[in-house]
Amino acid sequence: MEKLLILGATASEISLVHRAKAYGYYVIVTDNHTDWSLSPAKNVADEAWNVSWSDLDTLERLCREHSVGGVTAGYSEFRVENLIKLCRRLHLPCYTTEEQLEITRDKIKFKEACRQFGVPTVKEYETPEQVDHFPVIVKPVDRGGSIGISVATDRPSLDRAYAYAMEMSVSKQVIIEDFIHDQVKVDFYYGIQDGEIELLSCCDTINAKDNGFERVVQSAWLYPMRQQDRMKAADCQMRHMIQGMGIRYGCIIFSGFVDNDGHFAAFECGFRMEGAHQYGYVARRGLMNFLDIFILHAMTGHTRDLVRTAPLHPDMKCVTINLYAKRGTVTQIHGMDAIEALEDCSLALVQTHVGAKCEDNMAILPKVGTFAFCSESPQRLRHDVEKAYELFSVMDENGNDMLYDRIDTSLIESWWD
Repeated sequence: MEKLLILGATASEISLVHRAKAYGYYVIVTDNHTDWSLSPAKNVADEAWNVSWSDLDTLERLCREHSVGGVTAGYSEFRVENLIKLCRRLHLPCYTTEEQLEITRDKIKFKEACRQFGVPTVKEYETPEQVDHFPVIVKPVDRGGSIGISVATDRPSLDRAYAYAMEMSVSKQVIIEDFIHDQVKVDFYYGIQDGEIELLSCCDTINAKDNGFERVVQSAWLYPMRQQDRMKAADCQMRHMIQGMGIRYGCIIFSGFVDNDGHFAAFECGFRMEGAHQYGYVARRGLMNFLDIFILHAMTGHTRDLVRTAPLHPDMKCVTINLYAKRGTVTQIHGMDAIEALEDCSLALVQTHVGAKCEDNMAILPKVGTFAFCSESPQRLRHDVEKAYELFSVMDENGNDMLYDRIDTSLIESWWD
């Protein structure tokens, strides 16, 4: 049986393990945790190694000893960086290059590429001294997953945000941008197979009600975005950029904002699996499970064997709910199994564990779970989300509800009107 190694063993990798097994591959996962409650994908893989995905010498030796035929990684630019290096050592296929990864992980280089290919971008400032109005958002240029991000509303908070972002940056570079609070944040996710580009999904964002100018908490994503029909120019520009970067395989996400007139401006990009886990929605629409692109290319160097579903539900809609925690220690988690059993559920993912300590002093709060529902009926989606909110609970050491936000579900019913 051919063997696939996955760099990473978090809850996010569980679906990747199951999908690779469905293709008949023997799946190995690896990270440095010996406590498997922190690496739940180890419990579902065929084999698990307690080896850091950055320990390339050990991984190279083990891959040769175990006759590993392919390696993949997702949900982290640092894992993808080590994927590239390990595949080079083992002479195995890799969907991306260091040059492509650098453009999509480095927020400054990404914006330079956007300007080269005509993709509009959010205004940025090179130094704190150039900031002429507030609020602004401050980020490390080279960290994904919302790490190191703060919102500044005045000079003192800008100084603190800049120092924090600098501390979290590997390259010690920081980017400052206008904090857009009066436009809709959107994401576009493209799949690329042998150079052919396909828009897999696009979404609008509902932010948490109590964010103010202190937090950047995205409570829900709604697919497809309302203004998709007005995004043809932006779509062409992003496709031009993908082609110009020489991307032949993989999936890439562009994040930005859209104003009421349909004008798009990008602020970041990711050339990896996306954290919204929308493979279930995309497959239900009748396209594909895009995890297959990463799995098959890793094992074969192509995606000719990818299974596409019939276009049964082109009008399928989806609501993804993100569950963030207030301050406290997680002592109870309930309800996700019951949510997963609901007919419209396409995703039910617990992303915390009992004993996890959650803080609330950063712009991004700890995520404890995600669920998603798919249907052609917005009314049905609203009912699904309301039921899921009833079922799910995460409690702290004092028996208090830890959920930071629940969206106004009436928005779902009217979103696509």
